[in-house]
Amino acid sequence: MAEIAVDYKYPEELDFFEKGFGLSEENDPDEGLFSYIYIYDDGSQLIVTHSPFGSVSFSAKLISKGIVVFNIYHEYVTEISFQAWSEEKVIRIYCNAKEIDTEFRVYYSPNPRIYVANT
Repeated sequence: MAEIAVDYKYPEELDFFEKGFGLSEENDPDEGLFSYIYIYDDGSQLIVTHSPFGSVSFSAKLISKGIVVFNIYHEYVTEISFQAWSEEKVIRIYCNAKEIDTEFRVYYSPNPRIYVANT
């Protein structure tokens, strides 16, 4: 049986819906995958997924015109939160892998992009 980590902080499903996300086809709560999709005017899709099982993971994938622009994955997530700076809206992910703290941001509005940093 997989171990579930309950000591990480994450937004509730309603928070994702209020930010303009819907459920993605990858969403499967029975398997511990909570996945949301943000669809842009040009048809591009940002899919974010998190899982509380094992080492707690988060992934973000941007698909534009059928091409995967980026697909990042990180384990040892300690917190997922929505934030905003001016007009930019962000999902901020904090990770702790052994002695290396990592933080990355998934900018979802107005334009999708990622930022990754070791702190």
